[in-house]
Amino acid sequence: MRIRCIIVAASALLANASTALAQSGNKNHWSMQIGPARIDFHESAALAVAGAPVPGAGAKLQNNTTLAAEISHHFTPAWSAGLTVGVPARTRVIGTGAAEAFGEMGAGRYGPMALTVRYAFNDFGRWHPYIGTGITYFVMLKEYDSFIKDLKIDNAFGGVIQFGIHYNIDSHLGLFIDAKKLFVKTSATGNLPALAGAPLNTNVKLNPAVLHAGILFRF
Repeated sequence: MRIRCIIVAASALLANASTALAQSGNKNHWSMQIGPARIDFHESAALAVAGAPVPGAGAKLQNNTTLAAEISHHFTPAWSAGLTVGVPARTRVIGTGAAEAFGEMGAGRYGPMALTVRYAFNDFGRWHPYIGTGITYFVMLKEYDSFIKDLKIDNAFGGVIQFGIHYNIDSHLGLFIDAKKLFVKTSATGNLPALAGAPLNTNVKLNPAVLHAGILFRF
């Protein structure tokens, strides 16, 4: 329900941006903000072995730092839409609770991606705070076996909320700091050789927070 509400809100914001574009008559403008991004997972997982839930068994994901860029199209000085992509990062999946003895259960290399619509507040001189919302697509590029064999992690859509601020050095160069909260649920399967090859299924809420900062270019 939360993800659906975010997507509906993003659609409404995009419609407003299109209306503003039609009314403004401004030329289109582009920008790119690039810099390191810290991805902190706020995960929760429920594990089932051979179809039976394992009470108290969970998993945590290793947080990552990667290089990310957001390319934005500015419909008006206030409205824009941005696509964020990052260098694929590898996260380790570690057993917790009743699954702590499993240690590293597996790993995955994923591509962070988000599409957001933003509104900027331009009444603060060189400072331009903004808010936004949109969608994310969690892309699992490669899985790595460990305690779990034949590990498969599904791709998944989710919702995003976004807050940030730009500081203009001049008309073409600036600095930025950006925070996104992603709401993503996925599932994973595999088997456990240590338990006679019993099948493992897990549903995972990833829900990472992403802090991104660096240099802003306008062109």
